[in-house]
Amino acid sequence: MAESFVAGRAGAAASPVARSRGRLWPLVGIVAGPLALAALGTTHPMHLDGGTAGWWFHLHLLLIPLFPLLGINLWWLLAGERGPLAWVGRVAAFVYLTFYGGLDLLAGVAAGLVRDRATQGGTGEFANVEPWLFMTGNQLGDIGAYAFLLGAALTGGLLLARHGGRAAPGAALLLLAALLFTRSHIYFPVGVGAMLLLAVGCGWLQWVRLGAAARG
Repeated sequence: MAESFVAGRAGAAASPVARSRGRLWPLVGIVAGPLALAALGTTHPMHLDGGTAGWWFHLHLLLIPLFPLLGINLWWLLAGERGPLAWVGRVAAFVYLTFYGGLDLLAGVAAGLVRDRATQGGTGEFANVEPWLFMTGNQLGDIGAYAFLLGAALTGGLLLARHGGRAAPGAALLLLAALLFTRSHIYFPVGVGAMLLLAVGCGWLQWVRLGAAARG
């Protein structure tokens, strides 16, 4: 009986630790994408030319799997939310996922590849296609970025309505980050700052959600 009582006390004492660990990994997971984008953003060249083309190309290859994580974050935060606004938020995140990648591929990977090969091969006239790549890429990127802004606004608003003031800082940071993202991509310093704000905002809202779930 005494051993059973001690074991029960030990299990009860360990349960807060177990709960904290259960909240840690979802928190790490949701901030990982924005933090990785912020880190790479510090290396993003401000202009594409013969000297930056090689890294411009390889950087945007690295970004291909990272940009979608921002849309996935919105879906993650909206898990369990019901109603038409939640679904509009999810659709907006999906639009971001599909269109923002077009910017990365055209103005990033393709433009960098064309300029790099043109520079190495001495065929500078090939770089004449760059304006077309940037124009089309930017058009697709604008659709994706503003869709992300809509999704972020709805996500923050829904979590604010559900959790009250505890969610307010995270919702505000998420909205501000999304607004900066529409104009700054991940260029240093504003774009990098947007990703850092996004990491804090998503992390805050995730912590609030997990805390509410733990309290039942």
